Amino acid sequence: MFDKVKENLEKVIEIADSCPENYRVKCFEVLLEALVRGEPEKAVAYSDQAVSAKSKAPFFAQHDIQDELWQKLFNFDGSNYELIINDLKERTVAKKQIKLALILGVKNLLESNEPFIAKNSLVELCKQYSCYDSKNFKTYMKKNKNWFLNKANGWNLTIPGQKEAANVIKELV
Repeated sequence: MFDKVKENLEKVIEIADSCPENYRVKCFEVLLEALVRGEPEKAVAYSDQAVSAKSKAPFFAQHDIQDELWQKLFNFDGSNYELIINDLKERTVAKKQIKLALILGVKNLLESNEPFIAKNSLVELCKQYSCYDSKNFKTYMKKNKNWFLNKANGWNLTIPGQKEAANVIKELV
């Protein structure tokens, strides 16, 4: 029995490491328990679920955003989501900024369970996408207060904001 566990331990660790950080320990425990009980078929089934769990972040599942869609917008390295889209499909600076704010709120929600959008992070992202307008930056956010709640040094993405962000993600991909 221990030989079987030893033989599959690296695979269990690899699978657990591929899960989102807050699920890694539980994933490891479940897989190891299945191996110890001599139920390798359950371990395989659990491993398939665990590998797909990294893409089934609650936000994506809740908004019915399939893996092949969000993976065109985000690169997921196991714990962080990096924005990889080039075209925001907008012409105006204001609309580009709002889309970036919505996406950044989702990114932070996925990574830390907090839909907080730090002002400095949004400014940097807007600069990367050539849509930073220092004179009107705050005005654009205030005009969308149903999506963004003003907080110290940034904004929180509201529930309607999260729904709009899901729509934006679907639209962009």
